[in-house]
Amino acid sequence: KTPSHRESHDDYAYIVVHLTPRWRIILCLEGLQWIIQQTESSHAGTWRARKYVTSRNSLLKACGKRGLLSDPNTEAVLHALPDHVSQLAKK
Repeated sequence: KTPSHRESHDDYAYIVVHLTPRWRIILCLEGLQWIIQQTESSHAGTWRARKYVTSRNSLLKACGKRGLLSDPNTEAVLHALPDHVSQLAKK
């Protein structure tokens, strides 16, 4: 299946990490910001933006406030991100 370029789709091309089954972080299509998204509670629900950030520290803080940093592997993925989204080279 070809990855989607629609940020609200399950198969969006630029998913950074799934935090929980209902929360994930993506890189926006333009590569300008990370977006924390939450899916609707229904099985076929779309992903909705809950927070937009451009720095890793802001991303970690926003995830922490939502209680989304309980998995050490997920936290390691976030700590491995560059300090600022502008430092990413989107492939």
